[in-house]
Amino acid sequence: MTKNGSMDYQYIIEGNELAQEVVYEKVAKDFKGEWDGEHLRVENSWADIDIHSFTFLDEMYISISTLHFQKPVLFKSSRSEDEQPYFALKIGFTGSFLGDEQKHDFNNLGVFFYNSKQNFEVEYPVDTKCQWLSIVFSLEVYEKFMGKQNSQITQLIHEESSWFKYFPLDVEIENLVKALFFNLDKKRRRPIQFFTKPLEIIGLVREKMEKEASGFKRNIHEDDLKIMMQLKEQYLSDFTQQPNLSDLSFKYGMSISKLNRVFKSIFDKPILQFYNQQKIEEAYRQINRTNKSITAISMDLNFTNVGYMSKMFKDAYGFPPSELRNKE
Repeated sequence: MTKNGSMDYQYIIEGNELAQEVVYEKVAKDFKGEWDGEHLRVENSWADIDIHSFTFLDEMYISISTLHFQKPVLFKSSRSEDEQPYFALKIGFTGSFLGDEQKHDFNNLGVFFYNSKQNFEVEYPVDTKCQWLSIVFSLEVYEKFMGKQNSQITQLIHEESSWFKYFPLDVEIENLVKALFFNLDKKRRRPIQFFTKPLEIIGLVREKMEKEASGFKRNIHEDDLKIMMQLKEQYLSDFTQQPNLSDLSFKYGMSISKLNRVFKSIFDKPILQFYNQQKIEEAYRQINRTNKSITAISMDLNFTNVGYMSKMFKDAYGFPPSELRNKE
């Protein structure tokens, strides 16, 4: 990796998000894997790819990916100037709640929403399992199911400029994603789930949009977005050690103030505030999804003490962690 965060990639997955089958065919060919029109499977010495893809109404594409690479890989969206406008929801997801002892290092949790004018890239870290749900839909699909009422959201959807927005992954959306992963097993698959659940997710994101319409980021330079995405995914994911801003400043060749300013322009908060928000969200997730004691969770997430974690938790959610645990 160079000082500004650029990397030499073993492989670049690039393609039009409205023609995903073309991308999957190419990946299957390049990796000597299998693509049957719905399922992409690759398993070799350095790449483990398991992607299920579904198309509805010829204008709505759902893909569920579990990826594990031993060498650096980049996903890069591309588009043609004359294509119809579309919108993409990328939801980073992990299975951390599946067991008390399961470890995950790739903190890609979050909802990334952008339009077809915005170039979007994700670097997949080496030797780390990561999971994504992708929902890509056309303007026609959005208007058909979400309506055409005059609002800030309608204006945003019809904008000609590029825009991008990050939302934290809340429990309600996470549960819908979990249901989709659960139903990938063909023995219990209910195809209607892969149409209705994404529509529910779009509806929930629309509610978030209505609250934060003014917070959408417009005309973000693709290099800034790529670098800040990399910073988030690769350097703000270890909750056992607080990120060192001096080290990050050196790594990306920016002053600390500029690094914070660019990061905040995309994720709404400076680096350490964002990191602490992610950490308290992980505390919520572990209290909600595991049987670990609140004290153990506090220690695992490297809070100063359980009292400090409880205070941060109550500031964020309005009630102490013990109340959430008692509900469960």
